[in-house]
Amino acid sequence: MSSKCKRCGRPLKNPVYIEIGYGKVCAAKMGLLDYAKVQKNEQEPFIPFNGDIICRRTEHGPEVNIPHRYVKHSPTGFEWGYAGSGPADLALNALAMYIGREKAEKNGLYQEFKHEFIETMPYEGGVIKREQVLAWLRKKGYNLTAETN
Repeated sequence: MSSKCKRCGRPLKNPVYIEIGYGKVCAAKMGLLDYAKVQKNEQEPFIPFNGDIICRRTEHGPEVNIPHRYVKHSPTGFEWGYAGSGPADLALNALAMYIGREKAEKNGLYQEFKHEFIETMPYEGGVIKREQVLAWLRKKGYNLTAETN
């Protein structure tokens, strides 16, 4: 837990934002405001993600266009390019955006996703195309409904 925002470096005073590691404005820009709801076990309806996963490095560190809703391995955030805890959380959260957390965790599917997509991403970042993810899921035997497509 940091008392400074990981994105802009400003001091954090609110305990919720200290726990997240980002101030209110930066958390909103990064899509992390739902994190507080998830930590309080408030259920949100699953709405399949229709975009691509975009990872890039900035002067403030790794940035991804999806929120870090599920902190299972890495409380310090997402990473890519190797087989660690940051990549595992990125894989879990990315896959959950498409099929939901329960399916992403079933039989370690997100770990396979990590190996295939996250570990191999260059240090600078990259884009994981939605179509690639859906094709990979079909190969794994997932019968994707019309709402996921």
